[in-house]
Amino acid sequence: MKAPQFYIALALGTLCLILSITTIVLGKNNNNLQRLVQAQQEEINRGNMSLQIRQNLLNDMAQMSLKNEKIKQILSNNGWTVSANPPGAPASTPASTPTTTTPAQ
Repeated sequence: MKAPQFYIALALGTLCLILSITTIVLGKNNNNLQRLVQAQQEEINRGNMSLQIRQNLLNDMAQMSLKNEKIKQILSNNGWTVSANPPGAPASTPASTPTTTTPAQ
């Protein structure tokens, strides 16, 4: 092997080594970022679940407040108003229809 061929092979080998190390480092960084994103997504999912639980709880309390004035007072004290019929619904709908809770303005 002549000197120019040796130096070309050495340069290519060094380039391959540098690229391999770069690939390993970037792969590890990518894994760390994926873990962070996954943790954030889990936090978002927990928040969404909390909102669903909150809404279901409010709906159940609103239904109970039609029969229990104390529950209606608790909801009112916390800024929620309860109506037997949704706004804009015909007045002839039965009281067993789902009630709506809206924050008091």
